[in-house]
Amino acid sequence: MTSCRLFATAMILGCCHVAALADPANVTMERLLAAPNNGDDWLTYGRTYSEQRFSPLAEINVDTVEALHVDWFADIHSEDGLVSTPIVVDGIIYVSGAFARVFAIDGTTGNQIWTYDPVVDRAASLNTSWSVRINRGVAVWQGRVFIGTGDCRVIALDAATGEEIWSIVSCDSSAGAAITGAPRIVNGMLIIGHGGGDVGARGYVSAYNVENGVLLWRFYTVPGTPDNGFEHPVLAKAAKTWHGDKRWQGTGGTVWNAITYDQDLNRIYIGTGGPYPAIASERDPEGGDNLFTESIIALDADTGEYIWHYQQVPHDTWDYNAATDMVLTEVPIEGQTRKVLMQAPKNGFFYVIDRLTGELLSAEKYTTVTWARGIDLESGRPIENAEARYYNNPDKKALVYPGVNGSHSWQPMSYSPDTGLVYLPTQDFPSIYVQDPAHGLVVPPLPESVEQHGYLIAWDPVSQSERWRIEHELPINGGTLSTAGNLVFQGTATGQLWAYVADSGKRLWSSTLGSSMQAAPITYRAKGQQYVLAPVGLGGSARLIRPEQGAAPGATGPSRLIAFSLGQSHTSLPQVNPLPQLPEPPEQNASAAQLAHGKKLWTETGCYNCHGEEVKGLTGGSIPDLRYMSRETHREWHAVVLGGSRIKKGMLPFHESLTVEDSEAVHAYVIQRSREDFDFLLRHLRKGSLD
Repeated sequence: MTSCRLFATAMILGCCHVAALADPANVTMERLLAAPNNGDDWLTYGRTYSEQRFSPLAEINVDTVEALHVDWFADIHSEDGLVSTPIVVDGIIYVSGAFARVFAIDGTTGNQIWTYDPVVDRAASLNTSWSVRINRGVAVWQGRVFIGTGDCRVIALDAATGEEIWSIVSCDSSAGAAITGAPRIVNGMLIIGHGGGDVGARGYVSAYNVENGVLLWRFYTVPGTPDNGFEHPVLAKAAKTWHGDKRWQGTGGTVWNAITYDQDLNRIYIGTGGPYPAIASERDPEGGDNLFTESIIALDADTGEYIWHYQQVPHDTWDYNAATDMVLTEVPIEGQTRKVLMQAPKNGFFYVIDRLTGELLSAEKYTTVTWARGIDLESGRPIENAEARYYNNPDKKALVYPGVNGSHSWQPMSYSPDTGLVYLPTQDFPSIYVQDPAHGLVVPPLPESVEQHGYLIAWDPVSQSERWRIEHELPINGGTLSTAGNLVFQGTATGQLWAYVADSGKRLWSSTLGSSMQAAPITYRAKGQQYVLAPVGLGGSARLIRPEQGAAPGATGPSRLIAFSLGQSHTSLPQVNPLPQLPEPPEQNASAAQLAHGKKLWTETGCYNCHGEEVKGLTGGSIPDLRYMSRETHREWHAVVLGGSRIKKGMLPFHESLTVEDSEAVHAYVIQRSREDFDFLLRHLRKGSLD
């Protein structure tokens, strides 16, 4: 049974109405605390406060999963894929898409109930190229749905109608901040952070009254300018780990993703991003630790007061932030049951931390790591390889594992208390780090000879060892779900949803999705039937820089929710339309030197961050593939790149960093790359070797 199509207009209410919702989104603290035993709903980002992403539902299990089929699908207006975790309350799905649009969907039919568009200002943030587009989810509480936006707003919606109740500004988009993560609700407080540390935004996490958006408390993660004083006493201590008097002192450390509530201890744990600027010698030549960047911080949930911290990468220079999801559980260690926090951050080490004290219990490599040999358990500090600090190298570059994307990023991992294993989506490839005098940190494209791998790893957090692994065709794949049916589900970059036996890794079932899947699947039960729900569509950083890392050529289809069940209802997914043929680029007579200069600027000025390495963008999204530019757009090149004529679409002007000659060189390089791909396709079409 197919659903209605969703439209692109702002705030469409009433498409495909179902019966009026009775007491919608009735989520209370009692329900959230009892969520571990409630498999029917998915009430918060990680299903429960422990964020294990484990479901007690077992109707779909190792014996029945082969009969799983598509029950319904719903096309979602999200031109940049789906990276959010759907929330399900009493059979109603609440999910966010690109530009923080929110959708309410009937969980048994896929029919849309309402949709809301906050009309995000695409030119709001200094890092608008990606942050205004990305949204990882909503929160629900007592009849309301809450969303954070890329232009720094937090908005409360009526869960029955999608109408706005209140809206407040939570961060400063003019300083580069943007909200991309999902809020959490604790005791009537909405907890939210923001991103933008990579362009100098100062990090903090805020707690708001859910009734009216009034700020209750705020914890800053870095000290800021000492002349302005310190918001918390602990920041005075943190300030001693920052040196120099440059204007950027004390920036970064943003809480762009990881927020976890400990219902046993009434604490909130946050994971922080890296310091700014990225190159450590420019930021702090004296080698300070730069607290509390790259850290896990424990806060009192009622007051936001500091309790403890653990820093993973002091004086970071590789962007190994600690913002990946954190999982809470209890495990036996040396004969004692310990309350622990587990995290597999970007730096390639799996950490197990005592969440009462912040003591590091163990840390081991879960993938290829060359920046450090290990972690000293007594001090908690990494044992670094000096040659990995590229700014100390004579040629000012280094090939380092993991790369700037990390070994594990925002794609959620899951944990099964039945098997005691963590199911970890892992990406295994390096970056070439270069210190450029004019542009700071530059990460050039990897040579074709460098292998890139993607894995699903089953990790034993007690023995700190791998139990089994599955290798994928492409390196960047989706998050995971584990269930009491002894199953693990994961979507892949090649456009399949797979089910594995949780304790052995045996492949049991798969379904073709029509698109890459980067988000994590969830499961819920409605009207007595268990569903597995897949949010599909290439999203996140995999969509921008090198989309071929996160999507196979046949896996660039539309953004959809696809629901699978064992029930009687069946449907088929429509065939994905082929990509349009590349247009013939205009002629040019650029010199070899001009083309080389344009190629160099493409990397140094960060053009590749949005439009892809080697001008290989992804069609169909909000950021255009420049190989498909019209002749008219080619003629308007300088107006767009230097004059800012498309700033309202999110294309900021580069007049401060590029001259007219520079702009012409970049344009020449784009035309050259477009011509190369056009001629390649034309040759093969003439030979009949391409469909």
